Amino acid sequence: MNRSGDRIRIESTADAQMGTNSYLVSDLQTGDAVIIDAHMDPGQILELVAGSGRRVLAILLTHTDFDHIAGLEALRAALGPLPIAVHAAEWRTLAEGSPLRSEFPYPLPAMTGLEELVEGTSYLAGSLSLGVVHTPGHSPGGVTLEIERNLFTGDALFAGSIGRTDFSASDPALLLESIRGKLMAYDDDYLVYPGHGVMTTIGQERRYNPHL
Repeated sequence: MNRSGDRIRIESTADAQMGTNSYLVSDLQTGDAVIIDAHMDPGQILELVAGSGRRVLAILLTHTDFDHIAGLEALRAALGPLPIAVHAAEWRTLAEGSPLRSEFPYPLPAMTGLEELVEGTSYLAGSLSLGVVHTPGHSPGGVTLEIERNLFTGDALFAGSIGRTDFSASDPALLLESIRGKLMAYDDDYLVYPGHGVMTTIGQERRYNPHL
């Protein structure tokens, strides 16, 4: 799926194993780009980048469940030692190669070159500026990333659903608080790019999401 505006292009890929989305967000004027989440088939993102003239400057993570970080090594091997930005509450997952959850002991080497995603502070990558909203509940360090009326919600909010909270390190009440108190504060026309499934809008979820 591609969506183009005056300046920002959003391209979406999904792996076959878990249906996890990974996004390439690009500034059409400068060629600067970031990757949001690194699913289990990083080759899809690499195909988008190859020969496009775009410069990937960072990888941003909505959270560190294994299916959202499995492609980190391959992306770095192909694109160079890109910084990886993550919320402090899940820093240890990457810095120590320590799985986020006991249910999914997915092996991952310790990562260097980490940067912190801080709520209320924009993450700058060249000409791109992404707002950071802490939306915990599915996981402690879950974040939503905002750029030009587009929201990347990870596994907090989906089209017609919300993130699972039956895992360790999850909190159902906190997830609903994050969605209702933060995400539902956005205007109806904001586009939502979730960690799984299809794009939706804040207005669509406000009206029809049965969990809200």
